[in-house]
Amino acid sequence: MIQAFLAAISQTGGIIIDKIVLTRRQMEIHVFIPLVFMFLFLLSAILFPFLGTVKLDLFNLNEILLFVAMIVTAIVWNIFYYKGVQAEKVHEYESIIMFQPLLTVALAALVFGSERNIHVLIAAVVAAVALIYSRAEKKHFEFGQGSIYLLIAVVLMSVELILTKPLLTVFSPVAFYFFRTIIMFVFFYFYYRPQLTKVSTTNAWLVLLTCVFGTVQMVSKYYGFETLGIVYTSLVLMLAPILVYIISTIWLHERIKFRLTAATIIIFLCVVYATFIR
Repeated sequence: MIQAFLAAISQTGGIIIDKIVLTRRQMEIHVFIPLVFMFLFLLSAILFPFLGTVKLDLFNLNEILLFVAMIVTAIVWNIFYYKGVQAEKVHEYESIIMFQPLLTVALAALVFGSERNIHVLIAAVVAAVALIYSRAEKKHFEFGQGSIYLLIAVVLMSVELILTKPLLTVFSPVAFYFFRTIIMFVFFYFYYRPQLTKVSTTNAWLVLLTCVFGTVQMVSKYYGFETLGIVYTSLVLMLAPILVYIISTIWLHERIKFRLTAATIIIFLCVVYATFIR
């Protein structure tokens, strides 16, 4: 269970720092994305000798096709995601990205029989609806170009996670993340051809920090998928958007609204219920 909570906390930190780098520091997307994946690759490479394993005897044509599909999906959603993050405010970002857990839960239950524990599934759906309700204000659903990018990213994020689960029978979470990030770094480096040497020291350190959060988040999430299932892990990860909203609200000196408080309590109770009922 700790893997899922660790992923939620790390996701929160990563989102906040991404916003700082892309908006306040105004780092360009074509430099940011390759730099992110370079650091993610290097961080996962450090972990690989200790936690990386690949079961070559299980690696066949189906797994190769799944891996290729996963990589293509990940590349596309990352492009749309960071364009959307750069264009939207924190609250608008959260209003759209909050739909991702519900979509992931629905797809996982539809595709995998092992994900259909009715108690955990109901808890996840209730928590997802509470999360959506907490941000359901008309002014936060005025879609611009950035919103469209984020909607596309949300759908493709969920698709990638569904493609990921069967691959974790072949790769350990660290090995999977290592190969995913090195391929994506190579692609984005030659796609954007950034001048990484011109990145300021401050921006480089901020990106490295967000990549530390990102590595912990993704590896913990994969371990969660492997041992706890997609639905339960997604349920715990619903705490992350709540934390992001609370932090951004504090920074903007806005009061916490009733809906957020109610959603936080509901999601917490759903996590506790699902944890004990499992």
